[in-house]
Amino acid sequence: MKSFRTNCFSLLVLASISVVNAADFEAALSSDTAEFTFRSDSSLIGWGGSDLALGFFYNDDSDFIGQASLIQMRQASEETPLTFGVGVKGYIGTLDDPDEDVLALAIGGEVRYTIPGTMPMAIYGRGSWAPDITSFSGAEGVLDYTIGFQIEALPQTIAFVGLRHLEFDLDGGDYDADDDNLHIGVRLTF
Repeated sequence: MKSFRTNCFSLLVLASISVVNAADFEAALSSDTAEFTFRSDSSLIGWGGSDLALGFFYNDDSDFIGQASLIQMRQASEETPLTFGVGVKGYIGTLDDPDEDVLALAIGGEVRYTIPGTMPMAIYGRGSWAPDITSFSGAEGVLDYTIGFQIEALPQTIAFVGLRHLEFDLDGGDYDADDDNLHIGVRLTF
């Protein structure tokens, strides 16, 4: 299991090398979890116009999960403040207590309502689901969803608060890696 963790971490580090010039860095923290994400335009991999994200999640139960996602979403405007997005998300990692390695490919989406103003705000919900057919290793499925509120606190700085639920369907039952924890975070654009 140690070698699997090392391999997962190595893959994430190698994947993030091409994202050194990322457009955003995001940190989301709760009392039990931490998640760090680099975001960029998907032109880094040859497809422009989508949001490419590479992230690393861990919790106080020693679960380590790498994530990669690609989502296509329309930009909000005064005429269309409600926007929708669809995409794919991959999970690779290891869960400590059930001692399982997980690998899954999910489909997902996002709904966002942007409140225009001098300090733009948004209410959003995003989710991903991987059925048994696209879940491998010890995972038989993944359910991941977040609801939240964000505000542009400063130019190029977004603060947010939200609830996240990350659940893995395993042979022995469901395992919650993040069980509706309130998290706060910041996204820095550079």
